[in-house]
Amino acid sequence: MARFVTDSQIHGYSIAFRPYFRSRALPLLHSFLLFLVVFISTAQKRVQKHAQKEFEAANRTLQFNPEQALKEFRQILILDSTFAPAYMRIGQLLERDLTQKGTAINFYEKAVELDSTEIAFKNLYEILGKHYLARGVYSKAVRFFQGYLKFPGTYLPHQQNIQRYLSQCLYAQKVLAVNADSTSRFSLPSPINGNDFQSYPVLTADLKTLIFTRFRGDEDLFVSQKEETGWSVPRSLSPIINTDKNEGTCSVSADGNTLVFTACHRPDGLGSCDLYISKRISQTWQLPQNLGPIINSQNWESQPGLSADGRTLYFSSDRPLGVGGKDIWVAQLDTSGVWTSPQNLGKTVNTAFDEISPFIHSNNESLFFASDGREGMGGFDVYLSKLTDIHWSVPINLGYPLNDFADQQGFYIAPDCKQAFYSYKYKLADKEDGITAGSKICYLQLPDTLAALCPRTFVLKGKVLDAEIRKPLKATLTIHNQSIPSFPLSVYATNDSTGECVVIFPNRADAFVLVESSGYYPKILRVDSATITENEEMEIALVRFHSDKSEVLKNVLFVLGSAELEAVSSGELDRLVYFLEKNKSVKLIIEGHTDDLGDSKYNELLSLDRAKKVVHYLIVNGVDSKRLRAEGFGYRKPLIHNKSEEARRLNRRVSWRVIE
Repeated sequence: MARFVTDSQIHGYSIAFRPYFRSRALPLLHSFLLFLVVFISTAQKRVQKHAQKEFEAANRTLQFNPEQALKEFRQILILDSTFAPAYMRIGQLLERDLTQKGTAINFYEKAVELDSTEIAFKNLYEILGKHYLARGVYSKAVRFFQGYLKFPGTYLPHQQNIQRYLSQCLYAQKVLAVNADSTSRFSLPSPINGNDFQSYPVLTADLKTLIFTRFRGDEDLFVSQKEETGWSVPRSLSPIINTDKNEGTCSVSADGNTLVFTACHRPDGLGSCDLYISKRISQTWQLPQNLGPIINSQNWESQPGLSADGRTLYFSSDRPLGVGGKDIWVAQLDTSGVWTSPQNLGKTVNTAFDEISPFIHSNNESLFFASDGREGMGGFDVYLSKLTDIHWSVPINLGYPLNDFADQQGFYIAPDCKQAFYSYKYKLADKEDGITAGSKICYLQLPDTLAALCPRTFVLKGKVLDAEIRKPLKATLTIHNQSIPSFPLSVYATNDSTGECVVIFPNRADAFVLVESSGYYPKILRVDSATITENEEMEIALVRFHSDKSEVLKNVLFVLGSAELEAVSSGELDRLVYFLEKNKSVKLIIEGHTDDLGDSKYNELLSLDRAKKVVHYLIVNGVDSKRLRAEGFGYRKPLIHNKSEEARRLNRRVSWRVIE
């Protein structure tokens, strides 16, 4: 009992417990109850009176000797095994001994069983309800929460809290009654779950690198690689990242080269915990930088969720002007590389309680997060909200078996939306160090009902090279939507030294990849999702600007025999406008070409008119006319011999060439 404390307040009850048999205002009683009171034996009264006297003496002992008081309370039960207050006191004292918390529950239950109307036992109903809710024993939890609510005089916000717990129990019972899903979670094997506490898994897009938080006296980030035989033994991510303070709850970009993580109580910190960023160059993590006062506040910022391209950051914070306790916020990286001021996701997502561990799927529209403020199964459940235009949908509980009575958080969904990794908090046996819960990393194959809520994406790997000398290039790969070509869906970059890249491609027919590198002709990649081979490396060769080389505008089409542009041409021409806006010093010749059918002079004029039509489109859309020149070549410069209709189709074209 050396770990007992001499606090005179245990669970809010003064040690000066008022006499258990006190005078009560008696309502009209049924004759049967009166009969029982009248004929209670004198011996029983004497025992109860003696037990009350001993209870008051033990309360006095409690003030200076809790260990001795525990013995005295136990003696009272030998004297009178029905004396409910002694059960409560023994439970309170055992609960303060860190190895006896579980045993304390038995005494609390006995106390309320013996006297269900004693208002001094009110808090015991809350303790018991929470205890059984945390273990998924919903029927018992319901009984105790309902027992708590029957007492008058509860502070309204606290009453609402208890009502919330009760609602969670009733919701869970309803879910379990109809759920027939046989999907099961699996704990990742050792060495990943190598101790009592590892959590918040994140992976690179190819699912080959796992980074997670591990507690070893303080929190650090660990990394493991997927090998043929399984996961490698985890090692500290980097001495540059981990210190003797707490580092954890991170997020990583699709290519694994940008890391945002939480660090607490650092000398350069702005609040209790801040968000930091580090870049990996040539396999080495660089010195982390505090994300600064735009992102971090004097409060708590943690649990980042970085988009696959590293340009959108979600995180949890208890900063002012939120909706409730901890809320989810979002910031964007602008074109100059500066984070915008974070915006609260609002009341559709956030509640008066806590929303934590946001994860934005690589489709950039499915947001997964944990909350204890919504209809759920107890603790933190995982929810999904989808972004449509600028509005978030009402979150959906992802249901059983993913969610249950425990805390589920730190969620990661693979690009194919079929695999989930997350941390699962579980109960440990009572221990002297006071740690009563552990956390393990779990894996779940998502059922089709869940995968349908998350549009899949594809992982494309590649290397961008100079087409002539084969050297790696520093390039940008932008995912565009055909209908809004000037507004990118996401932006990726190659590794500066290797030219390697990882791109997450959406499952939509109108998307394409624009590959750009300074001094080179851009290239457009159109990807057929039906034939994609994921993780197969592509080679993307770019041609350096040359005055004798041109690029064909592949989707610029004209009405047959005229210079009238077809409507479909606007997408390709808008991309050329976009290129010229980004390369202000570039000047172009727009070249028109025909096939070999018809009169040569007519073809010369037609090809020139078509080139002029393209120049006109560019000027109307903001390009300086001094940067453009139109030329028509008729059929004098065919790409291939005009031997077939297919060859002639390819030779009828408009192209562009850089002259400065």
